[in-house]
Amino acid sequence: MANGLNKIPKPEHKSGPDPRRLFSSRMLLLLFLGISVVQYIDTGRVTWLTDSFRWVEYNARGLVNKHGDRFDQAGKVVADIAHQFGDALPNTRPGGTAGRDDGNSEISWSAPAYDLSGRVQKVVDGDSLTLVDSRGVKHKIRLFGIDSPEYDQPYYSKARDALSRLVSNRAVGVDVKDQDRYGRTVGVVYFEGRSINVEMVRTGHAWWYKRYAGLSSTLREAEEHARAHELGLWHDPNPIAPWEWRRQRR
Repeated sequence: MANGLNKIPKPEHKSGPDPRRLFSSRMLLLLFLGISVVQYIDTGRVTWLTDSFRWVEYNARGLVNKHGDRFDQAGKVVADIAHQFGDALPNTRPGGTAGRDDGNSEISWSAPAYDLSGRVQKVVDGDSLTLVDSRGVKHKIRLFGIDSPEYDQPYYSKARDALSRLVSNRAVGVDVKDQDRYGRTVGVVYFEGRSINVEMVRTGHAWWYKRYAGLSSTLREAEEHARAHELGLWHDPNPIAPWEWRRQRR
């Protein structure tokens, strides 16, 4: 007792995790590391974080387009924030096509910037095309995560024509994933913010190529949709996948 007042002892602060927090920083770090390791083992690349930000912007743009001018300002804010994150993301190159007039002004993507952009000069088949960039350089592109019928398979021409309708002579962006043994650039092709790879599978013009994109829930759902509605090649009750067709002819 001092000056007639009792001193109230300070409460003891026990160390330990905050019960209000669902995940600690260490748990989140281990979770992200685990996802990255699984994807690297399966595909040889770590792209899930990049794809997550692309999904956020894709849906933000869809919301703006759906509801009109009242969301226009909000859409710009989302794009600016996504661009800031995109600069630090893996598989993203500074000085991309966003915000730059390189002769392909129809292309607009802010996070992450496309690795490659240009105009589609030729559609080879249902999963490959030739693109010409702003410098006139030709690039052979193989669509990532999908596989379309071979030239001697049923539905080959319809698959090729479907891809041609989607991208022929149009300015597209490519998110580069890899390079195949034939020297082609492997990537996801985008036109007006829409994944052409997913669209080809969703409409039944290509298979989901699980060997290279086994973790893609988007491609899985697209194929389930095409199968359920018997679209395109799924009108045949038992179509032969291209990789099986190639194996049988070796």
